Amino acid sequence: MSAMAQTDVGKNQIVQETIAQESSVQVGKHANTNLDAGSMIVSLLMVLVLIVISALILKKFQLTTKSVSGMKVITSLSLGPKERLVVVEVQNQQLLLGVSGQQITLLKTLDEPIDVDNNTVNNINTSWLKFLTKSSENNDKK
Repeated sequence: MSAMAQTDVGKNQIVQETIAQESSVQVGKHANTNLDAGSMIVSLLMVLVLIVISALILKKFQLTTKSVSGMKVITSLSLGPKERLVVVEVQNQQLLLGVSGQQITLLKTLDEPIDVDNNTVNNINTSWLKFLTKSSENNDKK
């Protein structure tokens, strides 16, 4: 009987030790201890690159119209890296502007206003279509 009592006591001690180990808090138990400065810098640079790319994408596909004190950008069309056609509404009158890196030129005062909702959807679809075709052409070249 004493042999069985000893094995029961031994099992109880093992169970109690296991419970004590599981209940204790181990800070950083799953942390990677082999993380050196080089890999931390690479990880940080990857995060920064992701932030910059996200900012560029959001800038490229501006989904909101800008409105400042009665002036509003209705739509814009990129003609090149620094050239754009922009329709601006000022005091219920729409103006077609040519915008370059050096100057802004009034091209025409529009007689009939442009419908905002349809053009915004068309610009977004056109921009996405250009982006997708450009990336598929790059993949075909590889």
